[in-house]
Parts: sequence; structure tokens; C-alpha cells
Amino acid sequence: MLMSAIKQKLQNSGFDLCHPVHTAWYNHMIQNEGLIERGALKILPEPSPSLQSDEDSCKEEGDMLSSYNAVLIGNTKAVWPKFVNWLVMKVEEKKIRNYSSDCMRTQHEEAVDDVIHTNPFDTYCEESLSRSLQELCCRDDANKIKSYELFWANGKRQKFETNNPQSQYEEHDHVSNSGSQERQQYHCFDNKQDSFLVSMQRIASVSGQYWHDEENTKLCVHPVFGTWMAFRALVIFEAESSCFNNNNNSSVIPSAPSPCPCPLSEEEMKEAKKIFDYALEMNTSGQGSNIGSYGTQSNKSWDELCTFLHNQVCQGSDWEEVPESMKPWIELRNAISIGRSEWKYDEAQLLYHYTKDPNILSRELERFNR
Repeated sequence: MLMSAIKQKLQNSGFDLCHPVHTAWYNHMIQNEGLIERGALKILPEPSPSLQSDEDSCKEEGDMLSSYNAVLIGNTKAVWPKFVNWLVMKVEEKKIRNYSSDCMRTQHEEAVDDVIHTNPFDTYCEESLSRSLQELCCRDDANKIKSYELFWANGKRQKFETNNPQSQYEEHDHVSNSGSQERQQYHCFDNKQDSFLVSMQRIASVSGQYWHDEENTKLCVHPVFGTWMAFRALVIFEAESSCFNNNNNSSVIPSAPSPCPCPLSEEEMKEAKKIFDYALEMNTSGQGSNIGSYGTQSNKSWDELCTFLHNQVCQGSDWEEVPESMKPWIELRNAISIGRSEWKYDEAQLLYHYTKDPNILSRELERFNR
């Protein structure tokens, strides 16, 4: 599987951040921090030794499986116009399914209402990434991929297997490079019962591309994008063992890249720390009850608090409507100057990211249709 193919495919859907990692780096980090022993985080699957093989016949230029076993996927502001286009398409599909010659305007309004109230951005992320990875892993030149597992930022876990004729899998048409149509075996194991929370910020940190302020503000900062990005999923790949030769180097885990140095000034860090402390006080002292009793969550880990906050829905189609307990979290992100002038989200994306207010999407659809 070529990293270049993954990056190009995902960029088409607005997911312009794609970083190769090895899960052993993450496991080592959380073990050293005592997070496994405390039960805060779990060990991620690590690949069989064959994934680190140096067999020349299995290596291609840029082949991620020669050194890594996973990819961290995220986005900058590039995802928003792609998402809005998808939202427009979903509304049109809804209108067609519910077509009636009577009350066309009412029909449109009902379609919009149905779409924007069903957590559409998370749906877009899941649909787009799952479809893209499925197409990539079922290609003729990707036949080394036996399976891959998706760990979503919200704790959801899914495993996908390809080319397994022994199982009763969902089949789909696949056009090979030669132009012939084939039937590929493909199945998703969706674990709806057990949540598997992955610290995406720590994954980002071990990639060497981000600085993570674990001690003070919990911010993850990129040297170019600053704080204006979000991580959506970690994908762990498993290769066909027959592709690799079990030589003496096959069990060697590659060295983790050097950590990203702190890109912030001391003054900027101090200011961000003040905002973080205020935000935490607002949301753990009972003052955050207007966004779903967030103040009662103070006994949770930071990663669990982030997930809780991510799932909240509240008013916020403009700044004045944003709850006072939510505003400091937005201000914290904006306190970092790196990337702010070029990569900061526009107002609709920024407010929706924090509030999930469906009225924001309604306005975006209106703007699109003008």
C-alpha cells in the first residue's frame, strides 16, 4: 500500500492530514505514562513481525508497510467545503426519496431538517474514510492488505477484512487494472458494544509531526497549521504474511521519529495556560451545566472529557449564542498564533465544531443555494 495513494485518495474528500506511525511507539508512550496500568487507555494491536520485513521484492518506493503499520488521518479547514457539498447532495437524495408534487418548498425544508439533525459531519467522516480505504485496499496492487482496523476519535472501533473467500462477507463489484470486473470479498466487523478510546493527540505526538502540551494546556500544535486541525481516525493495517520473508530483521520495530520541538514562545504558553485553567474551572465547577452537565464530568480522564465535549449539542450559530462555558475552549485554540492567519477555520466550521448547532448547517445550505 503506497502512502502516496492513501494521501491522494483522502485529500479528495478533504482529509489532508495523513501521517504514518507504528503502534508500538504509542503503546510504549502510554505504558511509560502509567495510563495502561490505571486503565485510562488500552494497548493498540501491533503488527506481526512480517510487517517490518526488509524483503526487497515486497518494498516499493514510499511503501508504508516496510516501516509502519498504521496511519493517522485528520483534516484542516480543507474538509469543510467538501462536507457542505456532500450535505447538499444528501438533501437532494432525501428530496428524491420523499418526492411529492405537492408543497415542494415544504418538501425541501423537511429534507434539510432531516439531514442536519442526524450528526451529519461524523457521518460524512465515516462514510468518506470507509469508502476510500475500502477502494484502496481492494485494488489489485494492494493485495498485500489482509485487513485493516479503524479506531475513530469518538471511541468507535471497526475491523475490515478483504479477500477472504472462507467467510460470508458482503460482496461488491471491483474493476481490476486490466479493466475486467471481479467480485471482491469484503466485510466490516462493527464493535458497537465496547468503546476503544485512542489518544489521538499522543498518536500525533509519536508521529513526530506535532508538539503535544500534555502538562499544561493539552493542546496539539503543528508547526504550520498550529491548532487548526482535527484527528478523525487511526487505521491499522495487517499485511498478508506470505508477502514477507521471515529474516532476522523482520521483528525489528523502526525507531520512532524525533519529537517535534515546542513551536510556542514562553509568553504564548503562559497565556494559553491561563485560558485553559479558566476553561477547566468553568466546566468542572458546575458552571458548565448549561451544556449538558459537563461540570459533573470532572472525575473523567482528559481524553474522556474531550469525547464528552465533542458529543455535546448546544446553541451557537453565532458567537453571542455560544454558552459561556464553551467560549474559553474556542479562545484557547485561537490563542496560538501559529497558523491562525492562514489556517483558522471560518466561523461556520469553528462554531459547528464546538456546538453542533444544526442551524449553522441550515445557513450553510442557504448560502450554497443562493
